[in-house]
Amino acid sequence: MSPGTAPTTGSSMAERRQIVTKDESTPPPNEMDQEIASAIDRALFHQQALAHIRIMNARRNAKGGIMAITYQNATADMALRYCDISIPAARTVDQGVVDVKENESWEKLTIHAVPLV
Repeated sequence: MSPGTAPTTGSSMAERRQIVTKDESTPPPNEMDQEIASAIDRALFHQQALAHIRIMNARRNAKGGIMAITYQNATADMALRYCDISIPAARTVDQGVVDVKENESWEKLTIHAVPLV
């Protein structure tokens, strides 16, 4: 097992989230979100990726972006080590897929009494 790919426990949803980047000029297929997850999982299995690195769920947000969630014992960083397998697999369902990247979490920051000039 390569470093950083051992099963984890208690990964947060943000650590498990991946963003599937699409080409905006390609229309999205209808109701195929879960098919993308299945296609990626099949490709990972056939390429003998570690068994705990699989996609649990994929869904499209209001802007049309696709979020893929790994199972609880894997992080998005682990799954991204297999992006050379994941991207072609996702393209079998949606030709517009161009990349898979890790979710970026932003913390909320409130600043009081700071002059703007």
